[in-house]
Amino acid sequence: MDQIGDIIPAAIQPGNIDDSLKAKTCERCGAEIIPIRIGLLSKTILRYPPCQCEIERERLQEEERQKVEQRKRVERLFQNSGLGPRHQSCTLESFKRLPGTEAAFRAAEYYAGNLLENVKDGRGLLLFGPPGNGKTHLAAAITGLAIRRGLTVILERVPKLLLKIRSTYNEGSRTSESELMRALTQADLLILDDAGAEKWTQWTEPTLYTIIDERYSYEKALIITTNSSLEELEEKIGDRAMDRVLEMCEIVENRGKSYRKMIAEGKR
Repeated sequence: MDQIGDIIPAAIQPGNIDDSLKAKTCERCGAEIIPIRIGLLSKTILRYPPCQCEIERERLQEEERQKVEQRKRVERLFQNSGLGPRHQSCTLESFKRLPGTEAAFRAAEYYAGNLLENVKDGRGLLLFGPPGNGKTHLAAAITGLAIRRGLTVILERVPKLLLKIRSTYNEGSRTSESELMRALTQADLLILDDAGAEKWTQWTEPTLYTIIDERYSYEKALIITTNSSLEELEEKIGDRAMDRVLEMCEIVENRGKSYRKMIAEGKR
């Protein structure tokens, strides 16, 4: 069914406005509303069009309805936006700022500090470096903040994500590939964690390209973490996908040592 805001503007042509008739005042915003003449078959009727504030109110309500539906869809496909129990409590404040992690922390902190603007403008972040030095922690911290700000976010390890997409091909699957891809495209923020850890196949490369290209085409924000070097990552996801990532994302290396190795050494 068409919305009021879609129908009325078409009727409000310069010749239809009758400023000789008595205008009324909008009770909400106080704006003047002038009646219009609408031709219906052989009759001409006079109607007061909705005020612009009413049209804007309906537009915002529709946007909110779509956001709620989007959040429900993402929650159904990616429980808790993909945050596992280990990373649900990650924050920037709890990040261990060890030597070598300074640049990655500053980049994450700046991104989080300008989160809404970055998401709106489709700006992203690529954190690369050795495993275990907190890249996922920073990504999870941004995810938690984005959720609290009312954004729709998906954080998923790339190998797990590809398995999830493949599972839609199984007979009897309750989720279709198109549903997953739509969620990955429409989410306000997508975080591809541990990119490059997936086994390369003739299927994985074009699939990742499609996800990245859709985000690129719709100017949607993308964050990527990887243990690979930039050259290794390009080999895994392909030069076309990498070309888009380099344009979309700020590239930051995390040179910190592995927390996990440090903890293991401390237990010996």
